[in-house]
Amino acid sequence: MSAKMIQNSSVLLSQCDNTARMSIPSIFAQFMDMATQHADELHVSSKELGDDMFWIITRTKVHIDRRPEISEPVTLATWPQTPVRIRSNRCYTISDNQGVIISGKTEWTVLELSSGKLQRLSDIFPGGTQYCDDACIEEPYAKVGADFDDAESIGEYLITSNDIDMVGHMNNSAYIRALCSMFTTRQLSDNEITDIDIAYKAQSYEGETLTVKAKDTDIVGTTDYAMIKPDGTIAVTVRIVRR
Repeated sequence: MSAKMIQNSSVLLSQCDNTARMSIPSIFAQFMDMATQHADELHVSSKELGDDMFWIITRTKVHIDRRPEISEPVTLATWPQTPVRIRSNRCYTISDNQGVIISGKTEWTVLELSSGKLQRLSDIFPGGTQYCDDACIEEPYAKVGADFDDAESIGEYLITSNDIDMVGHMNNSAYIRALCSMFTTRQLSDNEITDIDIAYKAQSYEGETLTVKAKDTDIVGTTDYAMIKPDGTIAVTVRIVRR
């Protein structure tokens, strides 16, 4: 069972935004698709784990040097790092013919639905699984505070059936799509995003309306966001860095 999955691909029209480059939400969706395919190869897919076990992403960090253009050939790679008890990082890269242009990592864990308990990952991966501890991003995940009481509200997002995954809650990649919908194409083009950190705090469901709040940080070009459920619970926090 290979430590790394490497594929040659190209950027599809459906993955692109108005700039004819791979969109921010498509980057997150691409990472999720890569992880799902590799999990099949490693025999740790949700299907093989059974109906009572489910992979959960708790945090995601992405660094973007350049977004590839429509029809541009790219090389995709992903690999799991050695698990630490109930958590494991999975790394991702998207490369052009010069090298890595997008890198990311996600922190995963496995939830037993019936008990609500997180599982020891050494018991989940089959014996003989190869891990790769190459670090695609050296920096730790960002720590975003939970105090958004005085933060500016920049919009609301109604969760629809298009956002729901097979377990019945909002898909992880749908949050970044929802957040990007708060910005105009001009805002996205004029303020190129280079880094994104998301921490998933609580599950959200179809029919709920998320309030999106934003606050500037002491770091130039850096803004923290929270997507807040109707009961006041923070569903996700996001840190975005722009050029």
